Amino acid sequence: MEKAFVNGINICYESIGEGLPLIGLTGKDSNMDWWHPAIKAALSERNRFIILDHRGTGRSDAPTEAYGISDMAKDVVGLMDALNINKAHILGQSMGGMIAQELAIEFPSRVAKLTLCSTTCGVKRVPPSFQMIRWLMRKKVAFSPQDTLNMLYSKAYIQENPAMIASLVERMQIAPSNPRSMEIHQHASKSFDSYHRLGRISAPTLIIHGEEDWVFGPKHAEILNRRIPGSKLILFPHAGHGVFSQEQRKVLEEIHRFID
Repeated sequence: MEKAFVNGINICYESIGEGLPLIGLTGKDSNMDWWHPAIKAALSERNRFIILDHRGTGRSDAPTEAYGISDMAKDVVGLMDALNINKAHILGQSMGGMIAQELAIEFPSRVAKLTLCSTTCGVKRVPPSFQMIRWLMRKKVAFSPQDTLNMLYSKAYIQENPAMIASLVERMQIAPSNPRSMEIHQHASKSFDSYHRLGRISAPTLIIHGEEDWVFGPKHAEILNRRIPGSKLILFPHAGHGVFSQEQRKVLEEIHRFID
């Protein structure tokens, strides 16, 4: 892992493999430790796979003043500049998908192909699910690893994959975010809205979503698909917000087919 001084802060990143760069952007409160080793290996087979800790997460600096999705997108562009990368494929999950949209809209010349996974163009564009309403009624901002697992996976999936879940929980606890950063990221995610700007995305776009995702229901993906010109939507019927790992083999096949 290395650090680059970007937009006045230090951003921690890792670069694996060779080829056309593919930048992976994680979700709210998470960092690059959360990437499954097998997924990292697969995505670095044919590309230079670059992952990073967003500001406020992992080993990157954590400003205490408020910032938004646009600031985190500018951090990615700044990292690309620091690494002399003119253009890259962008893969964003959840909040990382919001950052990816911002990149494709505001910095179109820097994005080769865009993959959006388990994300939304605006949380208020679709009424929240009953489970999400219950979740929003909780007073605390910081969640335990078990809380996060419950957002990503069904109880059945957690019970059926103990080794994978144990490994993820271990990685979650390596460099957790502080409460202030979690609060900032939550506000940034809730405030983001790209709905009226999606038509400006010119990069070929693949949208991946789980039909059982209650964090961002499938309608969020359908809106992205309708609004992004020429985009392709793939729905996985038995997956939730953690579709990337739940359907790991199939998702990786689709991403490889798309960016190749």
